[in-house]
Amino acid sequence: MKSKGLTTPVSSILLISSFTIIILATYNIAVSEVNVRSYRLNYAAAKHEMIALADAIHSVSWSPKSSLIMKFHGYGGEFEVNPDGRRLIINVSDGSVSAIIFNSTIGYVEYELPAADRGEVGWYLRGGSEPIVNQSFREAAQMYIRVNGDEQEIYLGYRPLVYSYTEDSDEGIVNVIRILVINLNSSESILSSGSFQIRIRCLNIIGWTRRYSISGSLSSVNVKAIVDGNAGSVILPLLSEGDHTLIRLELLICNLRIEKVIG
Repeated sequence: MKSKGLTTPVSSILLISSFTIIILATYNIAVSEVNVRSYRLNYAAAKHEMIALADAIHSVSWSPKSSLIMKFHGYGGEFEVNPDGRRLIINVSDGSVSAIIFNSTIGYVEYELPAADRGEVGWYLRGGSEPIVNQSFREAAQMYIRVNGDEQEIYLGYRPLVYSYTEDSDEGIVNVIRILVINLNSSESILSSGSFQIRIRCLNIIGWTRRYSISGSLSSVNVKAIVDGNAGSVILPLLSEGDHTLIRLELLICNLRIEKVIG
């Protein structure tokens, strides 16, 4: 009988301990799920605002003196504008002669958050992986998801757009090659968290034109871009008349500034 009397309290203690462990485990799982859900909501909101930023940049690009103000909210991450990053090199070659026509940093923007959904790493929210594009309907923006250590980043940079056409002149058919570059390296260097406002301004459009009269017939020209070591190129067809080819090469740079709005 004495042994039965001792068994009941011991059993009760073990039962209570088991329930406590179960409750704590359930609580920890619930907290973990809430944290994951919170990270994902913040991540989705940050994606939405970065897409809005790309749309704002698109709206003011190539319209000197135009500007927009937009607000970023606090999502537990850091917003960064790095005007000295993202080096772009553009090279033009006709097969025998090659020349670098642009070599400078053009800046980038990123939003860094705790990793929320690793399955989206490498996804492009705007544009694609090509460092240069030659179709006017393609996005000049490159916005994609990447991982940096334990953090997940929404990265936004720009790549050159090139296209060609022909026009008549007194000298014959002229092959016009136009290269467009969006440049953010006049931006303010920003590293900010919480809620804040930024202004996107189109400062100006600068560029130059070079004319070439090449002896002989050329069928194409190769425009190559290297963006932070990632290389790509497009081949543009040329028209020749007789024993010479006329080319007008145009480089246009749209200088934008992203700056923090105080007050």
